[in-house]
Amino acid sequence: MKKLLTIIFIVLIFLPMLLYLNPFTWGMRRRPHYEASTKTVNLMWDLDKKYGMKMTVGEVIDTLWYFRDIKNNKIAKLENFELNLDDEEQKKLELEKVKNYVADFSSEFEHRKYFDSIKVTVSYDSIIYKARLK
Repeated sequence: MKKLLTIIFIVLIFLPMLLYLNPFTWGMRRRPHYEASTKTVNLMWDLDKKYGMKMTVGEVIDTLWYFRDIKNNKIAKLENFELNLDDEEQKKLELEKVKNYVADFSSEFEHRKYFDSIKVTVSYDSIIYKARLK
């Protein structure tokens, strides 16, 4: 009887601690940070060479949790995939080259089903082109 009371006492103390200290019960997830796969990095490198531009991946939602939530149907709205155009060398922006870049990128992008559109920005503050993914 004494052992049973000891076990119940331990469970009553540690169960609330486990629930309180678990960060996932409070909705605290790590800061979103998108890490592009090697296929995406190689695709962007090839397109950068082909079009003479320098694109980088912008602020994109985290892959692990975002992809997992989409697979479990917990997200109703898809997010944008953001590309940043580094135009330090180019003073004149050619919108036709950007459109062709985005068209080639969206046709071979491996995670296109997780994003609704591609957004191209310059200097982190202005959108210069936005295209829907198919």
